[in-house]
Amino acid sequence: MSRYDPILTVVPAGAQVTPALRRAAQLARAGAGTLHLCIFEYDDAVDFAAARAGGAIAGHARNDLVREQQEKLGELASGDLLRGLAVQCDVVWAPLAHEAVIAKALATGAQLVVKDSHRESLLRRTVFTPLDWKLMRLLPCSTLFVQAGEHPRPQRIAAAVDVLAEPAQADGLNARILHEALGLAECLEAQLEVVSVVPFLAPHRHTFSPVGRMFEEAEAAHLAAFTEFMDFREVPPECRHRLAGAPAAVLAEFVANRGIGLLVLGSAYRDAWDRLLLGSTAETLMQEAAVDLMLVKPAGTLELVQEKFDLAQLCRRHERLQEGLPAFPPRRAQA
Repeated sequence: MSRYDPILTVVPAGAQVTPALRRAAQLARAGAGTLHLCIFEYDDAVDFAAARAGGAIAGHARNDLVREQQEKLGELASGDLLRGLAVQCDVVWAPLAHEAVIAKALATGAQLVVKDSHRESLLRRTVFTPLDWKLMRLLPCSTLFVQAGEHPRPQRIAAAVDVLAEPAQADGLNARILHEALGLAECLEAQLEVVSVVPFLAPHRHTFSPVGRMFEEAEAAHLAAFTEFMDFREVPPECRHRLAGAPAAVLAEFVANRGIGLLVLGSAYRDAWDRLLLGSTAETLMQEAAVDLMLVKPAGTLELVQEKFDLAQLCRRHERLQEGLPAFPPRRAQA
C-alpha cells in the first residue's frame, strides 16, 4: 500500500528537472505513492490585457500560456526520470500561488506536497512572506522542501522531537514525526536517527545561582522525558541523540556532522504575530541547513487553519480561475 497517495509535486514553469522532482521520483519508485505533477502558471500581463483590451483577448493569451506549459510538462512526464511510474499532470492558473497549491492539495487529497525550497533575505521574509513560508504555515498535509544540489538517496534520516511537549505515550505530534520518519527510512532504506534538543545552554558562571539551579532542574526533566520517550518508542541506544542550545543552530550542526540527508520535524500553525515574536526552527533551518526538510503537521491542523481562513471560499475562487482552461492532453502510458 502506498504511503502517500498522491505525492503532489510542484514543478516550476518550463518543466525543468529539479531536486524536488528527483526526490519525488525516488519516493514514487520506492513505493511511497503516485506522482501528481503540477505547474502553477501566472503572468500578470494577462490581467493587464484584460483590463485594457477585454477578457476575450486575455483569455486567449492565458490559454496559450497554459497549453505551452502543458506540452512541456507532458514531455517531462514522458522522460527517462519518470519512466515506468504512474504520473498525473496538471497546469493551473495561479494569481496567488499559495492559494492554488493549497486548493490543489485539498482537491487531490494529497498526503504529501514536494517542493524545491528557496532561500530568501530577512527583509523579504519579513515584508513579503514568500511562498515557502505561506505553505509551511497553511498547508494542512506533510510538506517536503528539497534543497538545491545533487540528491542521491539519503543514507540517514533524522526525526527531531520535543520530548517535553507531551507525554511519551501520547499519540501526538512526536508520534506522528517518528511515524513519518520511520516510514521514509524503511521506504528509502536509510538509517533512522532520533534527536531532541534542550533549548538552552547551561550558564558558565554562578552555578549555584537561581539561574543555575533552574537550568539543572530543566535539564534533568528533559533527560527523564528523553529516556522515557526513547524507551517507550523502542529507539536503539545508538540512534538516540540529545543536544543542547538554540534548536535551529544545533540541529543544523547535527545534520552536517552526521551526514543527514532528510530531517523530519513538526510544524504547528501560528499566526504572523507569534512567528514574529518566537521565530521558527523550520524557517531558520530552511535558510541555514543543507538538508531536505519534511514538515509534519499535528492532528487537527486542517480544522485550525479553517478557523482562520475560509478554505471552501478559497477553493471556489481557485475553481473559477480554472474555468475555460484547455484540458490536459492525454499521455501515452510508459513501459
